[in-house]
Formats: sequence, structure tokens, C-alpha cells
Amino acid sequence: MKILTLSLAVLIFTSLTGCTKDRNEFSRLQDSDNNKTSQVSNVKSNNIPPVVITEDFTVTTSDNKEISGSLYFSESKKDESQPLVILVHQFNQSRAEWQQSFIDSMLVNGFKVLAYDIRGHGKSSRQNGKLEDILTDPEQAPLDIKAVTVWAKKRQGIDSSRIAVIGTSIGGNLALYAALNCGVKVPVAVSNGKYSFEAFTGYNEMMMGRPYFPKMKNALLICGSKDGDHEAGQKWIYDNFCGDPKEMKVYDSAKHGKFLLEEKPEAKDLILNWLKKYL
Repeated sequence: MKILTLSLAVLIFTSLTGCTKDRNEFSRLQDSDNNKTSQVSNVKSNNIPPVVITEDFTVTTSDNKEISGSLYFSESKKDESQPLVILVHQFNQSRAEWQQSFIDSMLVNGFKVLAYDIRGHGKSSRQNGKLEDILTDPEQAPLDIKAVTVWAKKRQGIDSSRIAVIGTSIGGNLALYAALNCGVKVPVAVSNGKYSFEAFTGYNEMMMGRPYFPKMKNALLICGSKDGDHEAGQKWIYDNFCGDPKEMKVYDSAKHGKFLLEEKPEAKDLILNWLKKYL
């Protein structure tokens, strides 16, 4: 009986010891899996994004104004020929209007980016006359965009046949001006008005009866439906001076220019997709 009791005790002890060992091994296996997952996450988080280079520059216009700007590109793509996107701010702003995240989204999609200060703004030369004069004087702000595009087309690493201009308010009309006069392939105008468009381009109601007048292709127009008369002005430009492919997007908003883009971030996605398709 003593021998039987002792044998039974040994058997129970061995069984319990085996179960404990199994539980401990299972726990260590789980720890090993967790460590592996952590290492994979660390590898992903340590991926270094492309280094963005900002190259400041100054160009001189035909009326001897110094226009200050910045060129952005991925370090590895410095000398690689890429399409260029020029950003033009609105009245009483500067090239700092453009968020770095918006610039980065274009860089990672294969574009170089250029932003500059219109005369009378930022680091560029003072305008002629009152600041408000640049809104309607064809011999001021249009000379800035013309000088910038000439400089860009000569810059190594820029495909001169694939240039887009994105502008807000007055910048939008400068984008359209550049499409008509500077060989720009894709113009994007946000909250631009009819009045400055007519002043900069010389195209107005009297041209409607002519047998031919130029039409911009690849034009994207964006505005808010409650932003004064900008929707009506854009519709007039869209119908009379834009040729296919073209698109006009109207948001339910009273915001203007850069503030419309901030309120409607999906508009930036629309712009980026437009560039990827037509630039």
C-alpha cells in the first residue's frame, strides 16, 4: 500500500510538472511573437522620407523688379527632369501661404514645386503705385509670372513642356494668364475674379463676337458658391475661354482662396489628381 501510494504521488507530481512546463513554453512563444512584431514596426518607423531641398532664388522682371521665390525638390531628384508646379498666392499674402504638407504631396508624386512672392508682397520688390493697383495693372503682376516661368524653363531638372500654375484669387488669374501667354500646360485657379482676368489678359465681352479667340486647355477652376460674384465670373471664363479637358468645381462655401482650400481639404486632392492626369 505504501509503495502504491508513493507511486501515485510521483505520477501526480510528474503530470503537474509537465503542465507547468507547457504553460511556460507557451508564454515564451507569445513573447517571441510580440518581439518580432515590435521589430517590424520599428523598421517601418525608421524609414527615412526623401530629403526635401529648398532653394531660394531671385529673378528680375522686364521692368527691373526683384521677385523672390523658392524651389522645392527631393534631393535625389535634383537633376532629374520633372514637371514643375508653380504656386501663386493671393492679395495680401505671400508664398508662405502654401502649407508644406501640400508642397510635400506634390513632391512625392513626381513634381518639383516653385512658390514666389508677387511684387509688393513678401520679399519681392515694391509695386508701382498703390498696392491695390496690382489687381488690375497688366504691366505689374503679369510681368512677375512671366519672369518666373522664363527662369524655370531654363533651370536644370525641370521639364519646360510640363509646367502647371496653381493660384488663389489674383494668383488664379495669373495662372490663367500664364496658360495664355507663358506656355503653361495646366492652370488651376481658385476663387479668381472676372475683373482681374479681363485686366490681365485683355479678353472681355467684346471678344464674344469674334470668329476666333484663344482657349485654355487642362484648366481647373474652383470657387465657393457664396463667395460674392466669383462663381458667376468663373463660369463666364469657363464657358468662353476654356477648352476641353476642363473642369469647374463649386463648393457650398463663402470662403475665399486659401481659406477655401483650408476649409475644403478635398479640394487639394482634386488639384493633385488633376495634375497627375494632365501634367
